[in-house]
Formats: sequence, structure tokens, C-alpha cells
Amino acid sequence: MNDTGRSLDEALLRAVARRLGSLTVIDTVRVFPRQKPESVVATLEDAYYPEEIRRIELEARAYRNGDFNVTYREARGNDDWMARWDRHDNPHNSRDHYHQPPRARATDAVDKSYPTDFFDVVELVLAEVDARLGELWEQTDD
Repeated sequence: MNDTGRSLDEALLRAVARRLGSLTVIDTVRVFPRQKPESVVATLEDAYYPEEIRRIELEARAYRNGDFNVTYREARGNDDWMARWDRHDNPHNSRDHYHQPPRARATDAVDKSYPTDFFDVVELVLAEVDARLGELWEQTDD
């Protein structure tokens, strides 16, 4: 159990890791790595991305009470482009909310509504990551 009293849903996260690991766009999946012991961290295959993006990660956390957060991060030179999908009680938004890119700060959050099943949330995120990849290549072509 973490410091907020939420209990990590390890079985669910391991199943999500297996799902992510089956995707060709995913290079590696780390389950509860030492530096992020409550997370599944997937590194996306950089061959799909423009050269200026050094590393692309998707980090997922899920808890038995239904809370979650999924962060998508593109690492570039000195700055990251991020988006985050969250479900948790907080003072800034509804329980379901989305931290908009490029910084994904609390001040960038907007209310959202997510499916109950975390696998459906992951599929929604993957669809948005795919759309982001298309945007990146469109920007590169300009």
C-alpha cells in the first residue's frame, strides 16, 4: 500500500504489461522498475518517431480502488512533451480528468470521463498515442 492508502493492483498492471508487450510499437516493458516501483513503464520503439525525439515512454499505475494514471512522455533535447490521463480524487478537477500537453501540469487539467475497465482506458490512450504519432509526422513534413 502506498502513502495515500491506495493499494496497487499488481495483477492488473502485470496483465497490462503483457498486453503492451504484445504490440509492435513497444520496444520494452518494465514491470515495477526500481525507480518507479508502482508503475509499468513501456518504452516505445523510436524507429516510429521523428529523429528529434530521443525516448518515448508510457507509464501506467492502477489501484484496487479504481484510481489510475497513465502518462505519455516524449523526451526531446531539453524538454519533454507530456499528456496524462487520471482518475483520482483531487482539488483541481473531477475524479476523471486529463492533463493536456505539452506539459501535463495540474493547471492544464480538464474534466474527462473514462471507461470503468482499465484495459479500455489503456486502449483509449493507445489510440491517442497513435494519433499523436500522426501529428508528429505531419509537423515534420511541413
